[in-house]
Amino acid sequence: MQNPFRDGGPLDIAMGLLGLLVSLALLWMGIQMAQNGRAWWWPLTAGVLVVLNLHGLYRRRPSKRQSRP
Repeated sequence: MQNPFRDGGPLDIAMGLLGLLVSLALLWMGIQMAQNGRAWWWPLTAGVLVVLNLHGLYRRRPSKRQSRP
């Protein structure tokens, strides 16, 4: 049985997507809180988390480079 936590394994990929979903939920809640007069830094911080998660997922994607002779 292979290790599901290995780099590129199913749970490794799922954790990246779960982090993106959580940060998007925080962004949504932060925007709602800011509209109700709460602190402006909630949506700003959540937006930074979304960008960092997207960057991490982009860097983990398999490269599609083709070697040329």
